[in-house]
Amino acid sequence: MIEESDCGRNAMNTIRQWPPDVILTEYWLSLMNGVEMLRTVRTDKGPLRFTPIIMVSAETLREKVIAARNAGVTEYIAKPITAKDMLLRIREVIERPRPFVDSKAYFGPDRRRRTEIMAGGADRRGLGECPRPVGKEGAEGLTQDQIDRLVADDTIKDFGGR
Repeated sequence: MIEESDCGRNAMNTIRQWPPDVILTEYWLSLMNGVEMLRTVRTDKGPLRFTPIIMVSAETLREKVIAARNAGVTEYIAKPITAKDMLLRIREVIERPRPFVDSKAYFGPDRRRRTEIMAGGADRRGLGECPRPVGKEGAEGLTQDQIDRLVADDTIKDFGGR
């Protein structure tokens, strides 16, 4: 089942009544932005705080991505996106969840992805691909590759349908 809301406060009410498997959110929501909603989820005292949260946004300024990372975002996808981009992130949070870190300054998924050897014996960090520019032309935004490294110290790769 999918629930939708354009307002962060309404989304939180829905999330509390119907705990989702994955939360997809925009950075810019009305009344409560995506980062405020993210902080609210991560400070919850129940199992809701462990829910994977994927931020999908055209907001690619470094300080905004860092704010989402520091609030505990699981993944961050820069618009425009493709179905493949979305599928890879959803698969990542379901099939390869990162452990959570709980400290005085931070609660959320570990900012480091696992670097185990993938299919074909290739190390994830060794598989390069040209970064895809995102955001408006001339904007000071980050590429998706830069966002991936900033949020989780590595990039998401498609490993031959694995």
